[in-house]
Amino acid sequence: MKTVTLKNGATEAMPLVTTIMMVLEDLLSNDPMAFYDLVMICRDPNYQPFGNARERLEARGLLAPRAKQPHRSIKNIILSAVTGDDLGMALEDPIER
Repeated sequence: MKTVTLKNGATEAMPLVTTIMMVLEDLLSNDPMAFYDLVMICRDPNYQPFGNARERLEARGLLAPRAKQPHRSIKNIILSAVTGDDLGMALEDPIER
């Protein structure tokens, strides 16, 4: 299986990176508050998401029930793909070129 190096230095499977990026793009377009919460959970393990965002993220497979943070691979992809803060968050290619 082909692997790639992400901007944070982690090595991940290319099919996983592609899949997670598709999910993140959909999340950003259709549920920007849950997208924000997901990024903040990855950046700060003590962050508490708003309302039922945790359940919405669990439904998309981005968080396991009762997990404080996403799986390490998902977190690596998110931290490598998201730039900016607050309303200025955006997605970019997470792969180191």
